[in-house]
Amino acid sequence: FCFPAMFARRLSPLRRSAGAGAAANGRSWAAGRPRAIASGVIPGVPKKLEDIVKLDLLEKADASQVLHVWATHHAEKAELAGAAAEAAEYETLVQRGAESPSFVWPVRRDGGHMMLYSQYAPAHQMFVYTFLEDYRRSPELSPPWMSVLLFDDLLDTKGVALLRAEAEPDRLRKAEVQQLLTLLRRFYNSDDYDKVWAFNHFQRRFDLDAYLASV
Repeated sequence: FCFPAMFARRLSPLRRSAGAGAAANGRSWAAGRPRAIASGVIPGVPKKLEDIVKLDLLEKADASQVLHVWATHHAEKAELAGAAAEAAEYETLVQRGAESPSFVWPVRRDGGHMMLYSQYAPAHQMFVYTFLEDYRRSPELSPPWMSVLLFDDLLDTKGVALLRAEAEPDRLRKAEVQQLLTLLRRFYNSDDYDKVWAFNHFQRRFDLDAYLASV
């Protein structure tokens, strides 16, 4: 996955608003080059559900068993987080992701915060996250730090869509991966979507300080 450069210019005001301290803090966490994760999980790579689980077995299970298997699998791995969504939430994520594909996300650590930037790839039903400063310097070369994949394979038969966050563990802690997944669901699937919409379509109305205070 390569981040397109089309949004780079609109991010310039965010650097001034976030403050030099936050940017410096983020750069210290971003040191080094990305590498393939030993477990085989590489953020930003499109996947099918059948690449992750034995889909034929899940199709034979009931909905509660599917949820248990999905939760257990992701709970055991530091670089993963998983969730399930009903049809309405899934459809909203897909529709709003296409409508407002980019957003910024704070990651708080050690008394400061850094900013990640995400874009939605409709062809792959995947949100991909990178370090904001990397994206501003070179959109096409900014490495993915995390991705969230949306799977609708079991939606018709089990009534649930499956969400999977995959992260580079050298960059993000498990609690941060889980928090970013939670924030994605909140801001794309509630009244807080107005902030995402403003960021994409009317950025003069996007109040970064108010947004940061809300998360």
